[in-house]
Amino acid sequence: MSGVTLSPGIRSTLLSLQATAARTSAIQTRLATGQRITSALDNPTSFFTAQSLAARASELNVLLDNVAQAQQTVKTVTQGISALSKLVQSARSLAQQARQAEHPMTTYDAIEVTGTADISGETAGAVTGNVDTSGGFTADVDGLQIQVGATVYTVNSAISPTPEGINAIISRINNTAGLNSRITASLDATGKFLELTADSTDVSFQVLNTAAATALGIAGQSGTSTNLLQAMPGLAGTSLTVQSGGGAKTINFGTGAGQVSTLDELQSALASTGVNAWTTGANLSLGVPATAGVQNSLITSGSALAVFGMAPSSVEYGTVNTPTPDPSRAGYQAQYNILLQQIDTLALDSFYNGINLLSGGSLTATFNGNGSSTLSIAGASLDATGLGLAAPAGEDFQSDPAIDDIVGDLDAALASLRAQAARFGASLAILQTRQDFTRAMAETLKAGADDLVLADANEEGANLLALQTRQALSATALSLSSIGARGVLRLFQ
Repeated sequence: MSGVTLSPGIRSTLLSLQATAARTSAIQTRLATGQRITSALDNPTSFFTAQSLAARASELNVLLDNVAQAQQTVKTVTQGISALSKLVQSARSLAQQARQAEHPMTTYDAIEVTGTADISGETAGAVTGNVDTSGGFTADVDGLQIQVGATVYTVNSAISPTPEGINAIISRINNTAGLNSRITASLDATGKFLELTADSTDVSFQVLNTAAATALGIAGQSGTSTNLLQAMPGLAGTSLTVQSGGGAKTINFGTGAGQVSTLDELQSALASTGVNAWTTGANLSLGVPATAGVQNSLITSGSALAVFGMAPSSVEYGTVNTPTPDPSRAGYQAQYNILLQQIDTLALDSFYNGINLLSGGSLTATFNGNGSSTLSIAGASLDATGLGLAAPAGEDFQSDPAIDDIVGDLDAALASLRAQAARFGASLAILQTRQDFTRAMAETLKAGADDLVLADANEEGANLLALQTRQALSATALSLSSIGARGVLRLFQ
């Protein structure tokens, strides 16, 4: 022990100086570090909360880097699609230029498919008598029999036998019950001969051998408009599908609404497709005529083919005259193939950081620490094959229809590129939005952590100034107390 005795005033002043010095040191530390809480001893709740918030903010900042890289990957894709679109447009321009180049006209074969089913004896038409009925003709038509399908109708007279003129005979036939809605009797165009005509294309009939039929000159004759169904009993209920340059159509055979039962009806149904139907001898034929400058095709299918005795047909593009190849078109074809190669190489070069979304790669962007929030971006194969573009071979560019097909494929490729650009553009917008959100979230977390631990420089500066002033005053007070104590000591001496 020093043995020094301090007065209460001096002791109090000294303790005050010590406390002020401690507080001054603490404030100086806060000003130096910028934090008012530097350890759990200062404020456990605020310290650990701030650490948690700062850790999450740091985690989000790391994710921001990954999102930014994902953005660059998708931007590379959009740039690649833009370049691919330009190449496809260039290829389309080349094809159109080749299409406009003059070249010798090619004539293409007719295509014909003939069945083996015999349809002879079923020709559509009317029954016409061979007895001149003009000039006072009379006959007895009692017992005249006409078979329609499986039903036999008999024309009877109220008073038999009754010779009568041709007009009366026509009237009696037309008023026979059942028959009057199926067959119409009339004079032919010359006005001399009796003619029986079916009222519907689905009605066939035969005049049976009777005395009345012989007198009228129509015995044993048949009239029908349903030659196909009658010639081929298995045809009803079947269908035929044809496809040609004029289009495709499916035809159903039968006697119902919209169905086909006659050769005339079949020809009418096929008219819009450019396919013809006709009889070759006793057989049915389907085909397309020879054309100049337009390639022929005929594709047939359906259950009716077996009834017709035909095999399914898939004949395309038969030529009978191939002109000398046009040099300019050959040059356009070579340039076109070069462009397709460039499309392939550009698609392969459109990668970023080892990921190529134009060659079937994929990308996953993560937006939170536990990986529960992600965006998966599937790539697409956008090389020439993926776009449906094939390199023309041989003399494809010498054919206008072949070039037209190629232009159609290029239009489809452009549509596909636009669709993919829209899809990747939407993904890029999502990445940008999430990047902005994550950045803002990280700043919010950091600000929250700072609010808990950072010192207010203005406040701490004012506190430091106040403490320094207090320290100076305390030091002065201590000095005065010390002088007073020495004076008292002298007095007692």
